[in-house]
Amino acid sequence: MYNTLCISDRLILRQFAKEDSAALQALANNRKVGAIIGLPYPYTVEMADEWIKSHPSLLASGTEYPLAIIDRICGQMVGTITLRVDKANRMGEIGYWIGASFWGRGYAPEAVRILMNFAFKNLQLNKIWAAVLCRNHASIRVLEKVGMVLEATMKEHRYHNGKYEDLAYYCLFRRKWQSEFFR
Repeated sequence: MYNTLCISDRLILRQFAKEDSAALQALANNRKVGAIIGLPYPYTVEMADEWIKSHPSLLASGTEYPLAIIDRICGQMVGTITLRVDKANRMGEIGYWIGASFWGRGYAPEAVRILMNFAFKNLQLNKIWAAVLCRNHASIRVLEKVGMVLEATMKEHRYHNGKYEDLAYYCLFRRKWQSEFFR
């Protein structure tokens, strides 16, 4: 039995289980995905196992919510999304990725939107933010689609694949979510 955290018409965001390792590995073992988010390639089942094993303590402490993104219709995992919570400052960072074979289907904005709703409504956070490589135009569109705005651009902020890259920081505040996006 899976522990579901969030649900929409099309998606389920739920905790990972040990039996998810093979599906996670199949999605993550992709050069395109790794090049954008920094996953190692090849990505092995053992790596997936180790990552999933780290989840229970994070979830129990309420500091991190690593979740599988599941298509409700076919039951297939399409990606992952994580909320990292800074309790002292009542804010959270969202990170996500979708398997390459599922790109362009609207999974990312839908998953981000429902996790933001959980963060603002259930966790009472004041701010949600996300960092994205400036060259990752698809992810920037996702963040803008869900109402996030550019807060800062950090020049040469990440060393990735042998070169320095700029990072864009996007955010959404609770008051804007309440007035414009809450459903």
